[in-house]
Amino acid sequence: MRETVRNKCDLFADNYKELSKKFKWGYTINNKLGSLLYSMDNRAVDTDAISRCRKIIKDNTGVFSQFKDITNFTVSVMLSLHSEPEAVFKGALTVYNFMKLEGFHASHYLVIAATSIAQKAEPYYYQQIVREAKNHYTVMKEEHPWITSCDDYGFAALLALAQKPVSQSSREMKNCYRLLKESFSFSNAVQALAEVLVFSEEETAAKCKRVYELSQALKRRKCKLGPGMELSFLGVLALLKANSEQLADEIAEATQYLKNKKGFGYWSVTSRERVLFASALVCNDYLGSMNKEIMEMTINNNIIEIIVAQQVATIAAASASATAASSAT
Repeated sequence: MRETVRNKCDLFADNYKELSKKFKWGYTINNKLGSLLYSMDNRAVDTDAISRCRKIIKDNTGVFSQFKDITNFTVSVMLSLHSEPEAVFKGALTVYNFMKLEGFHASHYLVIAATSIAQKAEPYYYQQIVREAKNHYTVMKEEHPWITSCDDYGFAALLALAQKPVSQSSREMKNCYRLLKESFSFSNAVQALAEVLVFSEEETAAKCKRVYELSQALKRRKCKLGPGMELSFLGVLALLKANSEQLADEIAEATQYLKNKKGFGYWSVTSRERVLFASALVCNDYLGSMNKEIMEMTINNNIIEIIVAQQVATIAAASASATAASSAT
């Protein structure tokens, strides 16, 4: 394992330990995600800053605000990584309201999408980006009405932020979806995977082939990503254009290394979550060693938001399952 990857894994585990001490009663996956976001920024976690950001959210929202729902901790972490968190949060509230006016439905996915836009864009461009995000989403919905829903809001926002032309993105997404469905079955996850691949200018067949090669290489190493929203992270890995076998080896090594860390063992996380975390850390390390032109590609701007979207989906599923179980008793 490269020393830089090992250092990221160590920082990730240390950050999780600190967050677990400070925030004991929340979702465990939230603390892991917060640790990951800080580690990807090469920073030790700042629990005081996160607490201040939680207060910012509390002081600026109503009792039933979506910002106080399951995304509260995630957004607090995202804000704490900024030098002016209160300004970013107020921007997120503005974007959120603009998005609702455009026809997006209130949800935790919309919270993440709005926060992502506020992080990246100047206030002057908020409405323009929101309108473009709505155009992207509308085309997605027309193409796949049964599988396009609020979990696609984040990707629509990212496409708008990247100033991707709607017609071009739609055509490329459709072509990627068609090729990917030959290898992967879960339609909703395949759509998310296709959405990620739109951020690459590479020829469609080549990047879809790399996704399949990566999935098989990871499978041979017993490091398979989940068939659900986690599948879209294969797209992020594919955007690196790294050798699939070498990349899979590094992810397998990082996965095994994390397995021996407290909080990431057999009883603490699922094997698929561990692979996802290891993949994110390895991918983030690649960004640091690639040339400037490639680093400035869309991965550098979008990787955090993609992982956030995936983990929010995981948290939502866990919450729904708990609610269902509680109702049945």
